[in-house]
Amino acid sequence: MSEPISREKSFEILLERLIMMVGKSNERHEHLYNRVLQLERILLEESSENLREKKSFIS
Repeated sequence: MSEPISREKSFEILLERLIMMVGKSNERHEHLYNRVLQLERILLEESSENLREKKSFIS
């Protein structure tokens, strides 16, 4: 038979799981932030290319 888990042990397990969840959340946030920066660079590059193309058609 399994022994009942003490209240202290239950809180310890809960705290460990919460710490793991926060860690994973931070990893996801960092990954999302990096993707946003990557997309921002792509958009800036495209907009500067479009400006160069427009200037070349006008000239």
